[in-house]
Amino acid sequence: MRKREAYSRDYTKKIFKGMSEDELEAVIREIEGRIEQMEGDDPYWWFEPTRGEIGEREREFLERYLKPEDIPEKVDGQADAFKQPRGIVGVSGGNQSGKSVFGAIRGYIRSVGELPEALSEYEELYRMDIERARKKFIRGRVVGVDFKQLHNTVLPAWQRWAPRKYLKNGRWSDSFSAQHNRLTLWRGGKACAQIEFMTNKMDVDTFQGPPLDWVVFDEEPREDIYRENLLRFTTSDSLDMDFCFTPTKGITWTADLFEGDGADRTHLYKLCSINNPKANLDVLEAILDEITDYEELKMRLLGEFVSLSGLVYGKAFDRKVHVIEPFFEKLNPAEKADYLCLYGCDPHTVTEAALVFVLVDRELNFYVDRCYFRLVSTDELKQDFHDIVSEAGYRVGWGVADKSADSNIIAFGGRNIFRELKMGDNALPGLRTSIKYEGSIKAGVDEIKKLLKAGRFFIVNRPENKALIRSFQTLQRDTYSNEDLKGKKDRIAEGRHHLHAALRYIFQFPINWYPEDLEAPEALMIDEVVVG
Repeated sequence: MRKREAYSRDYTKKIFKGMSEDELEAVIREIEGRIEQMEGDDPYWWFEPTRGEIGEREREFLERYLKPEDIPEKVDGQADAFKQPRGIVGVSGGNQSGKSVFGAIRGYIRSVGELPEALSEYEELYRMDIERARKKFIRGRVVGVDFKQLHNTVLPAWQRWAPRKYLKNGRWSDSFSAQHNRLTLWRGGKACAQIEFMTNKMDVDTFQGPPLDWVVFDEEPREDIYRENLLRFTTSDSLDMDFCFTPTKGITWTADLFEGDGADRTHLYKLCSINNPKANLDVLEAILDEITDYEELKMRLLGEFVSLSGLVYGKAFDRKVHVIEPFFEKLNPAEKADYLCLYGCDPHTVTEAALVFVLVDRELNFYVDRCYFRLVSTDELKQDFHDIVSEAGYRVGWGVADKSADSNIIAFGGRNIFRELKMGDNALPGLRTSIKYEGSIKAGVDEIKKLLKAGRFFIVNRPENKALIRSFQTLQRDTYSNEDLKGKKDRIAEGRHHLHAALRYIFQFPINWYPEDLEAPEALMIDEVVVG
């Protein structure tokens, strides 16, 4: 029985059943006052996790802001996230959802090896943490956004939830070094754990150092900071990293980590703001009433990854419809000859080169059969191209490369990458360049959208195609910094989506299926010039 339940009104009345109602009320008020005082003096032991139920009160609140189909029957609670003690765990949540409190409680459990009473049912799950904390000095790290957020939000939360018996003299001020932003925990007069508080604004080199036992990110970190912290677990017996964040930046690298290619090795729990019984609804209402974008409302309330600028393909791309299982390798040579292979190429000299192989059938259905993305020289790229074509048995028609490759690069002794690819040993067949003009990225995307909606465009489900599939799910519209004045920008933020760029080059040309090699057609569209 939990301590709070042990002091319930009914339990008190059973003990003092000979008292009058007035006397009982006086005793109950005194006991409840003492409970509140004890909870305030050392709240860690009284922590109660949210459980994820959505009652009538919660549903009515959500109905004010969300469409009925977007209101879940049940959401994740803190209790669900506590059931996952190991690995890379994400707790995304809206304002006042309890995500930061989760991070603090989890960090203290791993540091001192004791659980709040309400989490005692999870003791076996945390057996390794309990035994480790008793045997060794624990090192943990908390990473906030910047020093303002660290001192205004993060540190006050960790101070509030610190188990007092592990503070020197029972006081935060005797255990925390403001000079170094470092908290030392004590057991039996000896230091047993140390927690350092850092920020996302620091140089990545400052995150180097000794091995860590756990890391908590309070809000989304930079990717380079995440990777540097990941290296601190090289010799650890367990990888324990928690992300406690509201996905205010939209679909970023963190979305890829938890819902994209990295989802098979991570765990994500989404907390609902209204599910926290201690949430201040007046404050929450004031925040939500100022938001006019529906997608942002979903993010703030449910902790959802959403595109704040707008997805390029949106509902036009449906993974269940447009991602299919491999089929080409199962065909005999005569059947393979019925497919024409076109390819797009986005070559680079200092970053990865991208190739996309697209199969076209007689009915002009398009199948992205294979993608290639590697850091290679031009000779290696040509050799890899021919190895892929030979092994797969493609009947190659023609290809298109980024126009930028057809220029003499002074820094590399006047090299012209396009000419190197088109000439010499293993020259790429039928290769020509795109031509740039303002708006052609969107024009190429529109052609692909038409095929998607007509059910004539598909991507084969292969590991090497995952990045392209993810591009179709996450490619976003580009934005101005002051769109309230300028309006929305009619452009696409293609930046890191190199495979998608290689793909759309193909659709700048008229495409016809043919049984024999023919001369590559003239351009239907030319590629984009960045103006201004």
